[in-house]
Amino acid sequence: MMLQGRTELCGGEPAFRSINPRDENVTPRTGILVLTALLCALTKVSIWAHGLTYLDDHDPTNGPYFYGILISIRLSLGLSGTNWFRPSSVRDDWWEGQLSASMLTMMFAILFTFFPTKMPQWQEEEVTVDTDFLPSLYRVINNRIVVIQSVALSLLTTAIFCYVEYDHAYVQARFHVEALRQDLRTSRFLSDFFRSLVVIFFIMIFRVRFSARRPDGVKANTAARVGGVVAVFVAIFFVVLASLGCDTGTLAGLDEEYVQPECSQQCGCNSARYGFSPVCGLDTLTTYFSPCHAGCRAVEDLNGFSLYADCTCGAQRAALGACALSTCSVPFSIYQIFYTIILAVSGASFLMQGMVLVRAVRRVDKPIAIGFSFALVALLSFVVGRLLYMLISYLTCAYSSGGVCVLHRPTLWAMCATSSAMALGSAVVSLIASKTPLEPTTEL
Repeated sequence: MMLQGRTELCGGEPAFRSINPRDENVTPRTGILVLTALLCALTKVSIWAHGLTYLDDHDPTNGPYFYGILISIRLSLGLSGTNWFRPSSVRDDWWEGQLSASMLTMMFAILFTFFPTKMPQWQEEEVTVDTDFLPSLYRVINNRIVVIQSVALSLLTTAIFCYVEYDHAYVQARFHVEALRQDLRTSRFLSDFFRSLVVIFFIMIFRVRFSARRPDGVKANTAARVGGVVAVFVAIFFVVLASLGCDTGTLAGLDEEYVQPECSQQCGCNSARYGFSPVCGLDTLTTYFSPCHAGCRAVEDLNGFSLYADCTCGAQRAALGACALSTCSVPFSIYQIFYTIILAVSGASFLMQGMVLVRAVRRVDKPIAIGFSFALVALLSFVVGRLLYMLISYLTCAYSSGGVCVLHRPTLWAMCATSSAMALGSAVVSLIASKTPLEPTTEL
């Protein structure tokens, strides 16, 4: 069933329910969002650089196990967060989900404060080097395997997280599936739920397999080699995604660029706000960008199924969903399966490549190594890499409204090809790291 209040009729009226188009608190809300993002970034670095190394120092045998738990959370619960908040974002009680997340965060914050500085099994280590920040950073920067592995992690991070950002745009372009609303025929609720379970289970296999193997845990060279081999499979699965497609039929107004049909140009559609919500003209079997672009002025809810009427473009009636919905259902289902596999397999690669960072340096340098790697990943992946994907989005955009690309051409498969190349590059660089000699002073 479509999320009510999220489609637009001809004349600018929302279907079923009115939504206040003005946000009177946009300025303070934006400021709070920016502050929250900064605090989240600092918290994330602290958890990985201090929390993970804390656990690994006390129990190095289970280092991959602890690292795997964090990766599982990031790839399962982290990527599903927007799906949890989106349905409630148009309701009057939108704040309940935010409050629940805040209380959950507060609970973990309180639990973290109970951790002792040192656990009973802590074993002191003779420190023969300067442990200040700058000398430690100098040693990390001059550690070749840490720098090389950080580049590999940057390539893999770009391949996965930059692609995930455009996942909805991809399925809309390739399958004409409306990705944001909860139409039961194309709903991704179950796939999102089971995706989290698959990711957690697959990463668990690796974290158990490489835990308790040696008294001091998995070796840096072994972790780099395994992480590189697994990244090859990520590249292969991205090629499979790029090859998936279907005959989406005719979308009125779409050629190389999309132009709103003349029969609905008087409707004043706000495409940037409501996005791609295709409807199928029942008389002509032509897909329209949205009910508004089809010129529909009325809608009827038939037991959860939306039937639009009084349409000015070719047909008097239109139904929710693209006309090629049944044709594209199988390829779209296969896409969801391989999308889940990619996240699960990449999680295993993240696990093994990340373990290199804590195995290739001294104990006192682990937090600096993690922080340095995260900084390099942030620069290469979330700045340079994101700019690359934004360029691909711009070059393949078929229809932009209000400065936002709301529909891409099917050539958006280039994004999958780019992610495949990035994952393959990560595999090569990680395998190079596995052949790089460890620093003579590094104790494994």
